[in-house]
Amino acid sequence: MNINTRQLQAFLAIARLGSFTRAAEETFVTQAGLSLMLKDFEAQVGARLFDRTTRSVRLTPAGEALLPTARGMLADWDRATSNIGQLSAEAAQQVSLAATPLIASSVLPQWLNEFRLVQASTRVNVSDLDRQQILLGIDAGEIDLGLGAFFKPASGIERQLLATFPMVRVSPKSGSRTLAGTRTRPASAGKRTAWAEFAGQRLLALPIENPIQKLVDAQLRGLAVAPAFSGALQNIQAIIAMVEAGHGVAALPGFVLPACARYDVEVQTLVNPVVPIDFFVVSRKGRQKTELATELIDDLGRHFRKLSQLTVA
Repeated sequence: MNINTRQLQAFLAIARLGSFTRAAEETFVTQAGLSLMLKDFEAQVGARLFDRTTRSVRLTPAGEALLPTARGMLADWDRATSNIGQLSAEAAQQVSLAATPLIASSVLPQWLNEFRLVQASTRVNVSDLDRQQILLGIDAGEIDLGLGAFFKPASGIERQLLATFPMVRVSPKSGSRTLAGTRTRPASAGKRTAWAEFAGQRLLALPIENPIQKLVDAQLRGLAVAPAFSGALQNIQAIIAMVEAGHGVAALPGFVLPACARYDVEVQTLVNPVVPIDFFVVSRKGRQKTELATELIDDLGRHFRKLSQLTVA
């Protein structure tokens, strides 16, 4: 059986109005078209539904029996489509956004406050996850957009560049003391420092498999610079805190600047050479973005580009 809503509407209109002419006008079809719909409907039901004369149109006993069921079916359909429309409207006004913990805690709070000033009726659901969890959530359709330094393309994932940051050196403020009580060497004046400055210094590092650390290690090897590595930490914020306490220095992407502002540390752009890191927003390839998601990406791009300019000497 292949009954459609147009046939149900036609049947109910004829039953209510008692006229093919008026039912055709109400349903915006010709009388011939209405008769064809009813004929097909009766064929599928397996019974004649109306007694039709030149003066009247009346339901047959089969039509009387079918009437409440047809009304219920059409009412259920209307409720379902109404609920779907409401869900679609609500979905268009919210976006799930995932970022690495550093970005979620140091960049997104301020950005979100500014975004809500112009998009007060929208809802951005923020979650803090590592890069792999973000990609898995995007692929599963559980996350709309993700933020991070995704070094390599991933299958089924679309990358959109937001901004490019230089690598920076994070060091204790001049005159800070180590746990041993000796003063660290004062940081270089200005906003620049060379990679060669890491020679002999205690370098706080991320795990060796971390793509940021791989970039740092490759750069130091290429310049024949040999720092004294001081363990490995999983969390960039932990590294910044250890730098503040005088346990060493760090080479990190420039997007750590907002996080560093909470600590008594100095940030300088690393030069000779400048090493760029691209920062992306990612989404599922082939998935149509809502208008809100597109506006959000544009606004994030402006925010991150402003931030990248702060790290360029």
